[in-house]
Amino acid sequence: MASARFALRTNQDASVRTRARLIEAAESLFAERGYRATSVRDITAHARCNLASVTYHFGGKTSLYREVLRRRMKALREQRISSIRLALQAAEHPDLEILLRAFTRAFLEPHLDESKGRVLMQLFSRELLDPHLARNTLQKEMVAPVQESLIGAMRALGLGLTGREARRCVQSIVAQLAHAVRMRAMPGTASARMRQDFALDEIADHIVRFSMAGIGSYEDKR
Repeated sequence: MASARFALRTNQDASVRTRARLIEAAESLFAERGYRATSVRDITAHARCNLASVTYHFGGKTSLYREVLRRRMKALREQRISSIRLALQAAEHPDLEILLRAFTRAFLEPHLDESKGRVLMQLFSRELLDPHLARNTLQKEMVAPVQESLIGAMRALGLGLTGREARRCVQSIVAQLAHAVRMRAMPGTASARMRQDFALDEIADHIVRFSMAGIGSYEDKR
């Protein structure tokens, strides 16, 4: 009986490892080549698995692709929402600057490691150009929850913004951050000047100060 339990546990462990290798290999290949140019054979060869393993663990290439992106979306969503919550909890007197600096840092942090940041950008850029997720998955599972969390934090600070004003402010902040990430990933940013313009610490500080001024302008009009 003990030997049977050991064999079962060993098989389960091996299955978990195989699944993880498939996800890792698929993420790398989907980012590098895109969905259409990546075959199941490519993925299993990189993962050192047999050809049937994708069907066994995920049901097929499309389901594996969706699992890869959902895994990334979940990690980014939780990291960003956690940064918002902790910014309000940790500071003795939380204010807009503390909130924006925490959120900005959380947004940019995955891109501090350039190789991982590049994979993220490639994955999401390819999905936007050639979608294979269910419709509005990106909006529902990552964009909207983060946006609502940041808007809720702004309201908790007592900012006098209407719902539409708050949404536009958050969309502006995220657009600035996304632009900074895209620019860092572009081949042309290899020049010293461009690298300096989009150095993460400096661009984060600029986005925070620029956004605070923009949000403050709503208050000035009242």
